[in-house]
Amino acid sequence: MYADLPACDDSWRERHEVSLARCVAALRTVPSARGLSHESAALVHGLWLPHPEPDVSLVVTSNPHRSALVLPVVGTGRAGVLLRRRRVRVPQARFVTVNGLPVTDILRTAVDCAFDLPARDSIMVLDSALRCLCRPDRRRRAEAEARFAELHGQLVDEVAAQGVRAGARRARAVAAMASPFAESPGESRTRWIAAATGLPAAVLQEPVATAAGVFFPDLAWPRWRVAVEFDGRLKYTEESDLWAEKRRQDALTAAGWRLVRVVWEDLGSPAALGSRLLAAFPDDVARSSQPVPELWA
Repeated sequence: MYADLPACDDSWRERHEVSLARCVAALRTVPSARGLSHESAALVHGLWLPHPEPDVSLVVTSNPHRSALVLPVVGTGRAGVLLRRRRVRVPQARFVTVNGLPVTDILRTAVDCAFDLPARDSIMVLDSALRCLCRPDRRRRAEAEARFAELHGQLVDEVAAQGVRAGARRARAVAAMASPFAESPGESRTRWIAAATGLPAAVLQEPVATAAGVFFPDLAWPRWRVAVEFDGRLKYTEESDLWAEKRRQDALTAAGWRLVRVVWEDLGSPAALGSRLLAAFPDDVARSSQPVPELWA
């Protein structure tokens, strides 16, 4: 199949459009397809993904002769993108139509990703799924907490209901730490590294009062006054952004907090970043922290 895609200066956006075109093509050319699932459903729902060209997953009604097929590379895009035909039990009620495409609903999409993607990737999908369903406001946290408690219970119950499905231990671990209060994919992966390293659970967007006002670090451990900020490039588009961030860091430091800054490049070396995070804590916390095997899977 062929698609006439508009030229775009944004490489990520262009590859995103290619992925959507692949989803449409797969649905039209696989007669037994019931709908999209996993990363491709997440793509259509607008959830966070680690890259703009995920594999295309189809729920099918019969056992496929070939479960995975390598798709052609488009332009300078990602090589090795797969079309996956998956025969999984999904009730018809769990399919919804988004922009004309049949996809698993947001919660079911999160569950499937928790089972079948590495934890470093699925945490992005689960966080953004809960964020989409909760619509949290950091300044009206109590309302979002109530919605989150209900949705998180549903997520954990749905993971448990899958029984002995492959990836169950990993899925339970990722579902347990999923949160709607992560505000970017980078924050989600940073939190995954902290949790996989064995650090205590962080509080997301914890309000911290300082002499310069109230600030909301991405990750915080109030007991030890340790905070982590993930710095994406879009965060600093103006010179004033740098000054505001310096003022923020100075205020947190003056209030007795230790701030660790993380950028995208750090996420490519999880073990090294994990060691840097451990170094920010007292020795007894670092010594008692043990890697969590199911989160490294």
